[in-house]
Amino acid sequence: MGMGHIEVELLIHEHAHKPIKGEVLAVGRQHIAPNAEEVRDMLDRYGVKRRTTSFEVDTLNTHNHNGQETILDSSLFQSFTDAKYYVADISPYEGADFIFDVCGEVPEELIGRFDFIIDGGSLDNVFDPLSMVRNMTKMLKPGGRMFIYAWSNGFPSAYVKITPDWIMDYCLVNEFADAKVYASRCDMPFGDPELGGCVDLYHCRPTAETPHGEIAEASYVRVQGYGSTYCIAEKGENSTSDRMAVQKHYRGENVEPYLTSAKRFASSEHPAFALPGQELPDMPVISDQPTVVPVARFGTPREVTTEEMIIRRLDQIATGNHLIATQVEAGLGTLWNRVYQQGQEASKQIYDTGQSVKALERAIPEQAQKPAEPLRRRLFSRG
Repeated sequence: MGMGHIEVELLIHEHAHKPIKGEVLAVGRQHIAPNAEEVRDMLDRYGVKRRTTSFEVDTLNTHNHNGQETILDSSLFQSFTDAKYYVADISPYEGADFIFDVCGEVPEELIGRFDFIIDGGSLDNVFDPLSMVRNMTKMLKPGGRMFIYAWSNGFPSAYVKITPDWIMDYCLVNEFADAKVYASRCDMPFGDPELGGCVDLYHCRPTAETPHGEIAEASYVRVQGYGSTYCIAEKGENSTSDRMAVQKHYRGENVEPYLTSAKRFASSEHPAFALPGQELPDMPVISDQPTVVPVARFGTPREVTTEEMIIRRLDQIATGNHLIATQVEAGLGTLWNRVYQQGQEASKQIYDTGQSVKALERAIPEQAQKPAEPLRRRLFSRG
């Protein structure tokens, strides 16, 4: 689990809007990608006062590579808030404070306890993401917030892909006080993110205007390459955790509580994310819906040179040829095994037939054995 540059930016932006206080729970130990200087720059960019200028090195996270020095997740939070930081995990291997299955039964003492819960990529790695989101909601205080981000496309090891509509509809039907949902796309020429150089972020608004009035609208985001879903949601006094959402195009006339929740989210004073001072560039369209709007670009797109294109294409061809050769080799092996097995079966049938002929010869009186020879020749002859 971890927090990249975008996630830390979103976190600090959220703290600048509404300070994170009280008790914070992280689902899994978080690997922090930005270094100390980058975090200090982010805090200054959003006008957040630093509580410390130094950071503790992470020696607990097993995702760190040899020789890599990263910021300890609790130290990141301590740099801008005095909130108490805890970690929950299914095992104690990274120094978790609470050991339990976040998709199972939540310890009673954790119900309604936390002011802020962060999930840095666990949701797409569990077998029952709905149970996990429900439990996170249960552990929040009214007025508490959860920050969730998960893969929506492209990452091969994720169990499931979490779409913006999935998490938005959960917040709508369970009547959260507020929710901001975002989608990202990473341009990946030839499937290589290093050739893209940038990540684009889009805000998925909850409502749209129609000739018949305001409606709760879906996002229907589609991206190629790597994509992620982000959600920062605030639990209300009357929020539930166990309602099941129905997709927008199957609701028919049953528009509540989706519509009322969507209007509340849309009218919230909570600002959508924006990079301070950034003039928004032209960004690709990732949805036909008017509700999905670009809000930020991280990094700078780089043009792929002709030489790089040729090299990458040759790599693809070579990889494809290797795969084909492997498949042919595997196919020939399978064919040889099948021929060998059929040969063994044919040999067994011939042997069994021969044994039957011998048994027949023994059963025929001696004076009647002479016609048996032509019979045997006919049985074994290919002519």
